[in-house]
Amino acid sequence: MKLAAILFGVSVTLHNLEEALFLVRWSRTHLKLWFAPDQRIYSILTSLVSIAVWIPVIGVCVWPQNVRLQSALAGFALAMTLNAVFPHLLVSVATRSYSPGTGTGMLLNLPLGVWLIHEQLKAHLLADVWRQAVPYAVLLALGAFGSLFGAHAIMAGRHGPQT
Repeated sequence: MKLAAILFGVSVTLHNLEEALFLVRWSRTHLKLWFAPDQRIYSILTSLVSIAVWIPVIGVCVWPQNVRLQSALAGFALAMTLNAVFPHLLVSVATRSYSPGTGTGMLLNLPLGVWLIHEQLKAHLLADVWRQAVPYAVLLALGAFGSLFGAHAIMAGRHGPQT
């Protein structure tokens, strides 16, 4: 389980790095958003998501029987596995262009997230962990997207669109 957790943490970090480097510029030319994507905001938020993922990754390596840490990691695995398809793959297909994050999402997050989920199920952590995993996944998704849109709204109100 430790190896699956560590590799999953690395995959999420690489995915977030790909997004931080390329997604803002791509979004400006391929998406019609109600805000102007800001590189600084996106870099900070993707870094925070990476840090947030590493907390349960390290936690389950140190305290493998901790149900809360297992649940948080399972929630992240679920969220990032779904994120590879919704929105990355679907947006790439809809825009007929490569949405940054699709490659790392499909090649790393999806298989490693599924592997991590499989390892947890194999360890008979189903009842205790998965009952709490979905709320963690929802919390990650709402927190990440809410922070992204909220930060853009605040910055737009103070300084106008940032590049």
